[in-house]
Amino acid sequence: MRDVQRSRLGLVAMLCAAWLGLAPAAARAQATDDYPSRPIRAVVPFPAGGINDIVARVTFKALGDKLNASIVIENKPGAGGTIGTVSAINSPADGYTILLGAASTMAVAPHLYRNPGYTAADLTAVGGIASVPSVVIVSADSPYRTFADLVAADKARPGSLDYGSAGFGTSHHMQAEMLNIRAGTHFRHIPYKGGAPATVDLIGGQIALLVDPLPTTLGNVKAGRVRPLAITTDVRSATLPDVPTLKELGVDYNASTWFGLFVAKDTPAPIVAKLGKALSAALADPALQKDFRAHGIDPLPLARPAFTDYVRAENQTWAGVIRDAHIEMQ
Repeated sequence: MRDVQRSRLGLVAMLCAAWLGLAPAAARAQATDDYPSRPIRAVVPFPAGGINDIVARVTFKALGDKLNASIVIENKPGAGGTIGTVSAINSPADGYTILLGAASTMAVAPHLYRNPGYTAADLTAVGGIASVPSVVIVSADSPYRTFADLVAADKARPGSLDYGSAGFGTSHHMQAEMLNIRAGTHFRHIPYKGGAPATVDLIGGQIALLVDPLPTTLGNVKAGRVRPLAITTDVRSATLPDVPTLKELGVDYNASTWFGLFVAKDTPAPIVAKLGKALSAALADPALQKDFRAHGIDPLPLARPAFTDYVRAENQTWAGVIRDAHIEMQ
């Protein structure tokens, strides 16, 4: 009898242990099925204003609608976007913190800073969001009417023409350095504390050129304050259809400022999949596409596998530019 009782007790203990082991897994599965059941925090690792805000506001409104959830944007700037990126990485990997990643934070910063606090491997790429071409611009009063004029002036006096940027490591800086490499020019970097003061000095004639993202330069183009000479992407922009691409002008060049959706690397696969599906649906919405294109922004509807490859290729590209331009790590 005692042996039977011991067997029964042992069986009960085994069943209890099995139940306790399955309970957390069941809870996790239910949490995944119910996702999202509370507001989602979207970290934007840049200051409010500009392209980042346009992309974040339009995208996360549409994404929230598709998920039937509230998405609260949190601007968390600093250190070239690395502070906000690290904060997203260190948040619980439950899908309730999502990150607006960009070319500067996901493909440039890991190679530009000695200790950015992360690599691309610390995040899971959910999908592409948007791509923004840049424009090589000069002031309306500039003597350079074409990109060929600009190159000829540089060849005649190498290093005599200055380009401005919104600061070290920004798209202005990196894309202009890529231009130097690909076009064989020697434009000299003058960093500013933001794109606005660089634009003011361009219009005033203190610097010769800018490689400026289309959405931020479009108003000045339309107002006749600056002259666009070339587009940085390998196809013309529908917003400025008369402006040739650098590739058309004989320069092997294709660069853009891009944005994508990322989450912490250990986020459950079903949640990543649900976010990816909702993002794809949001980017297919004609209202979002119209809003993007009104600002000179193109949708980048790359699903997770293709976007992961895209981010990897971008890392290789910008690591090469940093190396070949001899840009010192910070």
